[in-house]
Amino acid sequence: MKKKKKPATYEGEALAVLAFEFDFSDRAESERKIKRHLRDKKLGPYDQDRIDILRRFKDDVRKELGKCNRSQFYTGFHGKYADMLDWDFGALLHPLQKKHPNVPKKEIDSFLPHAIFLYYLK
Repeated sequence: MKKKKKPATYEGEALAVLAFEFDFSDRAESERKIKRHLRDKKLGPYDQDRIDILRRFKDDVRKELGKCNRSQFYTGFHGKYADMLDWDFGALLHPLQKKHPNVPKKEIDSFLPHAIFLYYLK
């Protein structure tokens, strides 16, 4: 059975690019990529304020996951290697939603597993 692909969203496309933006990254390059994604998928005009909100959210997630065992949301190793279960996904979700009310809940839900993979497992 073929899995249905979720429709692209403004926040999802922007976060997909921002996820790979680090402190040493060229922000202008990220913004060009975001503009291209939004234009290609007809998701609306580029809004710098909206992108800045998403960037702050992504940075907070990256910082929290970077704490590893110093994070209150880290539950410890669940096997020999790093695992998604090493994080209390539900507990991490609520403070992020509260701190970033302008980021839709469904976007936070879909970004967190990707972020755990990218910033912790990789």
